[in-house]
Amino acid sequence: MKDWDGITTEAEYVALQLRQNAVDLAEAEKAGNYFIDHKYDEEQMTRYLNLLAENPPVRSKRSVHHYRNLRKIWRNWRTALTKAEKAGAWGWGIRLAKTEG
Repeated sequence: MKDWDGITTEAEYVALQLRQNAVDLAEAEKAGNYFIDHKYDEEQMTRYLNLLAENPPVRSKRSVHHYRNLRKIWRNWRTALTKAEKAGAWGWGIRLAKTEG
């Protein structure tokens, strides 16, 4: 059974962090999709965010702070949700940040 209360609470936290850290929401969405596409593999997600933060794509050199802030948010996010629920909360957090931004 899904923890809908937990998901919505965590989504609000994610939205707040994304707004406070001025993260590019399109990049946050790509990161969430990466997490889902890689079967919720936390280690793979960490490698992905580290790569983007330390060696961003050429087209995105001017946005390196977005990637570093995205990595910081992910690293600091402590949640008891399952990995699938975490992905859902991340996605809802992005949607909330878009509507409130």
